[in-house]
Amino acid sequence: MRDGDVNLYDWERLRGIFGDFARDPGTGAIGTVAREMVGETYARILGETTRLIAHQWREHIQDSAVKGFLFHGAVGVGKTTMAKRIAYELGRIFGTDRPDAENDVVLVLVDGSDIARGRYGDSEERLAELFEYAREGEGHSHRYGTGHGHRHDGDAMRRTVLLFDDVESLFMARSAGNAREWHFSQNSVFFHSIDELDTSHTAVVLTTNRIDLLDEALIDRLMPYEFGAPARDVLLEVAGAFAAVQRLGEDDLAMIRARIREDASLSTIRQVERLVTNAYVQKVTGRGT
Repeated sequence: MRDGDVNLYDWERLRGIFGDFARDPGTGAIGTVAREMVGETYARILGETTRLIAHQWREHIQDSAVKGFLFHGAVGVGKTTMAKRIAYELGRIFGTDRPDAENDVVLVLVDGSDIARGRYGDSEERLAELFEYAREGEGHSHRYGTGHGHRHDGDAMRRTVLLFDDVESLFMARSAGNAREWHFSQNSVFFHSIDELDTSHTAVVLTTNRIDLLDEALIDRLMPYEFGAPARDVLLEVAGAFAAVQRLGEDDLAMIRARIREDASLSTIRQVERLVTNAYVQKVTGRGT
């Protein structure tokens, strides 16, 4: 498996999402980016997860009890964005931003379409390939005759965050009414891959908005973090930051903030971003004026 076969987020792609780091925060501290996730909950989750992963990577802990994290909560509350922010923070910690860096940190985003295959057994094979790709890096897989063997001592080290997004359709509990036999087979491959994960340079993040549908064995293997609805002041900060990127003026922003304060149904980051986007489109095109 090669980089072009996966949805890969390297340093430059992540920087395009979050912008540059404002300053060097010093050893052990979390950096601040131009387009930061705001709110105490996000800061706590970012701090805890990156410290755990960085410790395991730095200390070469290959079989840690902490294999990864399960982010659960409503749609549009920042679960996927948090996983990307974690990868970007780890890139800063491990020097991905240096031109002479021998090692790098990448995130691989996996969703249902990346796993789903028409023939029985193909999905399980794809899952195994993804974990092997995370472990060995591009071109190193040899099980399917596509690479040139395992990594050698002294090779540059790629560190990987594997993000499985919206997993409620992939790893269903046996008790779920619409679970099928192939779900159980996929689960088995995934559980084995998690149990054998080399935590010295790989971490796994799963996101779901239906934790009630997930297999209990999966939940038990990962550290859960619940993403609740952001506080109103957090939504206002998100609106201000996103409006600044779109170069909206104070009058436009004032109208957006008034809508957020008055409309209780606006409760997610995605809804606020959509509100700002609509204001931007309206301003540029004259729609609705």
